[in-house]
Amino acid sequence: MKVFLVFALLAFTALASDPFKTEDYDAGLIELEPGDEMFYWLVRSRKDPENDPLVLWLNGGPGCASELGLFYENGPWTINDDLSLETNEHSWNEIANMIYVDQPLGTGFSKTNKPDHIARNEKMVADTFFVFLEKFVEKFPEFQGRPFYITGESYAGHYIPAITAKIVEMDNPKINLISSAIGNGWVDPVLQYPQYTTFAVENELIGSFHAKVLDAGYWLCAKTIGIHLGAFAYIPCELLTNTILGNPINPRFNVYDIRKKCIGDGCYPMENLDILLNKPEIQQILGVGKRFYSQCSKLPQLFMMGDHNRNLRPKVEYALDNGVGILVYSGDKDFICNWRGGEAWTHAIGFEGGNYLEGEEYQQWTVDGEGAGEYKRSGSFTFLRIYDAGHMVPMDQPKRALDMLQKFINQEF
Repeated sequence: MKVFLVFALLAFTALASDPFKTEDYDAGLIELEPGDEMFYWLVRSRKDPENDPLVLWLNGGPGCASELGLFYENGPWTINDDLSLETNEHSWNEIANMIYVDQPLGTGFSKTNKPDHIARNEKMVADTFFVFLEKFVEKFPEFQGRPFYITGESYAGHYIPAITAKIVEMDNPKINLISSAIGNGWVDPVLQYPQYTTFAVENELIGSFHAKVLDAGYWLCAKTIGIHLGAFAYIPCELLTNTILGNPINPRFNVYDIRKKCIGDGCYPMENLDILLNKPEIQQILGVGKRFYSQCSKLPQLFMMGDHNRNLRPKVEYALDNGVGILVYSGDKDFICNWRGGEAWTHAIGFEGGNYLEGEEYQQWTVDGEGAGEYKRSGSFTFLRIYDAGHMVPMDQPKRALDMLQKFINQEF
């Protein structure tokens, strides 16, 4: 009797110690090959997990883990100061099965013991991630053929077009990709860099003289990108941008939201994520063994410096040409991947004989009777400006972000 009670108590303690059990979830590592492991966190739909679609979320960086999205943007929990969890009523798993993945290798809990397997370009990113997807649907066969959507933000504007194009190319019927969404994404540097000036002037961050100097400098930036200088093109382009961000002009400038001041290295107090996920008992629950977790890892960022200024717009065009829907959305208070830059590159997306959005008028988007944004749509391609949101739209406007996801799944966006 005593033995039974001890085991029952241990089982109860183990169950009670899992703070994530408020949701139906799975988390762990998938081995891609010996030495390469990718971490996923699957959170099933609160309403109809057997029939609701599968939606992937990717953060950017490069090198930033998708738990940033999970705990600070569109996941089912938020972290309190005492590390307890609070339910997010606008979590995207209200209407979908959500999967958050740490990628590329070297990001978050995802590891490789082979330095040559750390991605240096989007081909490596896409090739590796496709292996993950194939192994994921083998592990969870209920998602084979299920409508699948890709979403993400920031440097995922590089990841998502590459991964989307790879899925189209491989044509695996078990991976039923319908549409991809890029939020405040970095996609086409030549078209996006000059829009820093446009956005800064419109928002009175700089004056006209400063703008003329920057415009001249961005000509050099475009030239260095055009002759494929790789990581070296990063230097003049970023130096120019930093003249807008620099302390003499705007102290503590928050590149992710021009309405706010920057606090700390990442501009937001998110240290609790690292503290929580480095706790041994949490790592045991997540099935990752014992490893160091950092929400943003330096190694992938260093290895991918030469990738930063590559243009991923052709991959978006390839996806559209092959029947995959594309939503591009931009919070209009973000500076670093601002909506003017998003507008510029999306309006350059073309097909034989014209551009998708050429001649289209902006239409108003409302949520609960309030103006939430404006959008242009042609066929299965949409550009959406979201009012009063910064770089991380689901964090700033959770209700609007959930409404956007529903319309995205319904192919209204």
